[in-house]
Amino acid sequence: MDIASFRYYFLVFLVLSGYPLFGQDLEERPIPDHSAEAVFLSHYIQIPSITGKEKPAGEFLANACRENGLHVRLFSGETNSYNFAASLYPLETGKPNIVFLTHIDVVPEGDIDLWTYPPFAGVIADGHIWGRGAFDNKGHGVMQLFAIASFVEEAAMREFQYNFTLLAVSNEEDDGLLGAGLVAEHFLLELNPVVVYGEGGIGCTEIVSAAPELIMFGVEVAQKRALWLKMETSGTNFGHGSVPSHEYPAKELALATNVILNMKSKPVMTPLVLNMLKEMGYYEKGIRKFALKNYRFLSPVIGKKVCQEELVNSLLNNTITLTGVGSSSGAFNQMSNSAWATFDVRLLPGASSEEFLRILQISIKEYDVELIVIKETPHSPVSDTGPYYHALQQAIHEIFGHVPVTPMLMPATNDNLFFRAKGIPAYGLVPAAFDPEHVKSIHNVNERIPLAALDQGIAVYQALIRTLSASLFADD
Repeated sequence: MDIASFRYYFLVFLVLSGYPLFGQDLEERPIPDHSAEAVFLSHYIQIPSITGKEKPAGEFLANACRENGLHVRLFSGETNSYNFAASLYPLETGKPNIVFLTHIDVVPEGDIDLWTYPPFAGVIADGHIWGRGAFDNKGHGVMQLFAIASFVEEAAMREFQYNFTLLAVSNEEDDGLLGAGLVAEHFLLELNPVVVYGEGGIGCTEIVSAAPELIMFGVEVAQKRALWLKMETSGTNFGHGSVPSHEYPAKELALATNVILNMKSKPVMTPLVLNMLKEMGYYEKGIRKFALKNYRFLSPVIGKKVCQEELVNSLLNNTITLTGVGSSSGAFNQMSNSAWATFDVRLLPGASSEEFLRILQISIKEYDVELIVIKETPHSPVSDTGPYYHALQQAIHEIFGHVPVTPMLMPATNDNLFFRAKGIPAYGLVPAAFDPEHVKSIHNVNERIPLAALDQGIAVYQALIRTLSASLFADD
């Protein structure tokens, strides 16, 4: 998942102010006396699976699924595109399928010296499992696997009207096209999903200022669409920097970039965000309670101030971020004959990339630059809060009590979008409770997940499976 902190993405909706393990075989690695789930996750983390090299970790996970009695269907087995389904019933049965989506790949470890424990050691210490992927997304996948596997014997004794499947994919931390994108494009009929439960939101404390201990769950039902752009310029006006021409590539690029970064857009108050704020208002007090519950009417007064918060701004606007700048090589006193910049654009649901590009082109037409689309993610609709959403909400309440659960828009992208684009509802949630420090470790050094979170996530997914296996949704 291309996000630095789930906490940030959740907070903005609420508008709130060591072992020497490398090179050892798994059997030789010292693991303390912990639950089977924790030990399994530890071993899973110990197999590095940075995007593009997912196969060894994928094979490890697939073998574990087989050993737990699930039926494995390998969709693709390349080093950089290892994707499989592990189901209670073979996919050939054609049962409507409840799909639990996880990704095998992880982001690079960063500066190893900054980690408390080696990033691929899978150390279990201080009530946590540490390592790259512990949270994003191997821990989540372990929750899903153990929950589904706990129903193998029951599924053999009575016929469930649904199939329940762990779908493990590659390439999510890049663009997902070799993972979930491949499966959705070529194997959707065989997979036969009626709903997908993937990553996206979390349960988090310290969200409500009036009750910081309250756990709030945000279920991702929509996400902004990614559009990656490159601006290029070149020319023959180059030479010694002491005698600059009026126009030269680096200058043209800088001026055009400045125009783009200072463009203003009108905030869009989507029903999804407004509902999130209103839901939050029920748990606040005083003026804050009134403001959040009535934000639609108060936005002309407080909207400008609210949009000054960068992450709130990302929920209400199409955004563009400068992510890289470069030029042809040369000496410091030599003007380059070409220059480039890259941009990360995030578009609200329903926004047109063609219209956004048209506006950009008009704004920089006086400069000798060219905008090129590198790639973009598919359009994906908002998943409705229908029976599959409510089943998840019910499962959360069963485990955590009557805590607030609300749908949310996610500024970043994940694999859920490929299924939404095919008309399949998808809901994103790691169904466990975390505090802000845990969430800040995602894509960061010292990534970790609490041992208690594994138990919570498995319990929520088990409750969800019980609810759905007893439902009549499949007959609708």
